[in-house]
Amino acid sequence: MSFNPNHLLNSPAAMLNPALGRNQEGEVPAPVPPPEFDPGIYSDAFSRLGMMSIENVVDLGCGCGNFVSIMTARNQRPEMYLGVDHNHSQISIAKAAYPGWRFIYGDFTQDRIRVEYERFGAFLMLHLVDTMDDDISFLQSLPTDKPLLFSVPKFEREESRFYCPDGRDIYDRYSSFLNIRTIGRYRNG
Repeated sequence: MSFNPNHLLNSPAAMLNPALGRNQEGEVPAPVPPPEFDPGIYSDAFSRLGMMSIENVVDLGCGCGNFVSIMTARNQRPEMYLGVDHNHSQISIAKAAYPGWRFIYGDFTQDRIRVEYERFGAFLMLHLVDTMDDDISFLQSLPTDKPLLFSVPKFEREESRFYCPDGRDIYDRYSSFLNIRTIGRYRNG
């Protein structure tokens, strides 16, 4: 039997027996609460996606799954969402915090991962585009017939490669290949 790193992530709580869904003491672990975060940008993104009548969304760079908290608060179903991230610990936290929701560990630029998410109706990329080595090439590679909602910081952040202090900067950077319908600002971003 070959080693599959994704097998480790299917049971994010430490010491789980995947066959039984129980820990070594035979107890079903309590859901792990997600880390604290400001829900504002996620609520704003949900509202914007809702305005576009989106049926399902892939959250690229989903981190700990913060967007799912907004979806669950608004009675959305798990099959409407897929979270993808390349960070093992973040995906483990997301799976533990939001059981029943689907999260995939992997590099979303790889074909085997793209096959999983390109069937979704919209792309969500919060706190991600500005951290990518080549954001332009990646965004150009996404299907053009599906809505894309992403965030770019207004101010310099340590983890960012760039920031856009003005909406015009976003338009100048991406309008040559994206059909930009609106540029809005989240109140804290």
